[in-house]
Amino acid sequence: MNPPVILLAAALLSAVAGVTALLVLRRRLLVVTVDGHSMRPTLEPGDRVLVRRGSAARARAGAITVLRHPAGPGTWLPLPPEAVGEGGQIYTIKRLAAVPGDRVPGGLGPGTALVSGAAVPPGCLLVLGDNPAQSVDSRQLGLIPAEYFVGVVARRLGR
Repeated sequence: MNPPVILLAAALLSAVAGVTALLVLRRRLLVVTVDGHSMRPTLEPGDRVLVRRGSAARARAGAITVLRHPAGPGTWLPLPPEAVGEGGQIYTIKRLAAVPGDRVPGGLGPGTALVSGAAVPPGCLLVLGDNPAQSVDSRQLGLIPAEYFVGVVARRLGR
């Protein structure tokens, strides 16, 4: 083989490997832009976060999570101000306060339908915004179905 053919084959192989790596990363990672005040001061409007997609079963209380916001009648209403859209999908960013088997924390404030000390049932999550005055979360909505879990925020990327 002559050198130009070898270089062309190497370049083609590198390009294919690069595209494959990008596709794999896209399936595992997601970038979401914050658009609201519910997670202040931890996250500010305009911040971008890197989300590691995964199962709610592997998530732990205290993690900042991203949830898919369902659309249509009978879903979470009103649409939280912090909902953000990436690729046509609407997401909500919240802190995971309790997972199945954990106890509902006390001090959630008046008007919540959640019973302090009760166990979170299988298939449900309790999520809270860091800024309660500006957050629509489990205090108003109750427990969130785990099927809406997208992943855990791995890091803030900045603006």
